[in-house]
Amino acid sequence: MPKNLQFLITLLLILFLTHVLHAAPLKNLSLDFTRKLTENEKTEHIVGILHYDVAKWRVTIEVTQPVKQIMVAKDNILEIYYPVEKQAFRFISEGPVPLPLVESILQATQAVYGLTALMGYTLDRHDVVDGVIYTYWDPPEKEKDKLGIIILGKRDDRLISAEVKNTEGHLIAKTRYQNHSKIGINYIPMKVTFSAYGTKSEVLRHEKIVYSNPQANVDPPNPMLNFTIPESVEVKEIKW
Repeated sequence: MPKNLQFLITLLLILFLTHVLHAAPLKNLSLDFTRKLTENEKTEHIVGILHYDVAKWRVTIEVTQPVKQIMVAKDNILEIYYPVEKQAFRFISEGPVPLPLVESILQATQAVYGLTALMGYTLDRHDVVDGVIYTYWDPPEKEKDKLGIIILGKRDDRLISAEVKNTEGHLIAKTRYQNHSKIGINYIPMKVTFSAYGTKSEVLRHEKIVYSNPQANVDPPNPMLNFTIPESVEVKEIKW
């Protein structure tokens, strides 16, 4: 699967903060999460805590099960640290790292979108069906031979769905956002389900993330927001 298509599919998982990045007064956010991934007839469960520093666009993910792991994502760099094994990796990407809370989607009728900033997508049109606003996004001209459109659905200021289609117009990925919780002026979905489809519309990958215990604008901020890999640990760098 092409890297930019993988990015788009992952992007569906990280759109769950519909207004957060630029919607004052949110400064930081922490959420507990559980993640269930089913792929190739195998199921994986992950439990942890996600921390997000809005001003720095920096994400720290503490994985507590099945193994202890700390991931830090900012700009085009993803660092992964295994505190028990004392091993660390630094992945350097050509573009922004697709991890939760890196991206934002603002109002469906506004001109500034994360899809535009990160991927160069442009708004083509919008429809209203049964109270849901659907916006249709075209890929950049130079990528139209590789990427299809993205369709976002919003109801009552809540992002409720996102779809990715290939260049032939077939659905290849879909995400649903549910159980929104209002934190300040922001609506954050506490449940996100994602499915990737094959050429015969079969489900290739299914993922469910459930968030809980949201903590916003904690003062002083959680120290994990500024976590760095210990200097005593050798970091292996990998470009991807």
